[in-house]
Amino acid sequence: MAKIFNRKASQTGRQGKTASSKESRKDLQVKRCPECFINLPIDAKECFSCHAKVGAPNKHGVAKKRGDWIHYVTCVVAWAIFIAYLKWAFF
Repeated sequence: MAKIFNRKASQTGRQGKTASSKESRKDLQVKRCPECFINLPIDAKECFSCHAKVGAPNKHGVAKKRGDWIHYVTCVVAWAIFIAYLKWAFF
C-alpha cells in the first residue's frame, strides 16, 4: 500500500510542477523588453520606449526578440547582386 501511495505522490508532484510553471506564465501581468528592460503590457507587440519588436515572454518574464525577416532577405539579395556584379566585371 505504501508503494502505491508513494508512486501516486511522485506522479502528482511531477504533474504539479509542470502545471505550476504553466500557471506562472499565465499569471504574468507584464513582460520586460529585451533591449531596454522596460515593463510592457503582456499583449504588447512593440516596446513604447525603444520601439523594438517583442514577442511572447519566457519563464522569467523577459520578452523574446522577434526576427525582422525583411532585413535578412534584403541582405541576401544585396549580396547576390554584389557577387553577380563582381562576376560580370572581373571574370
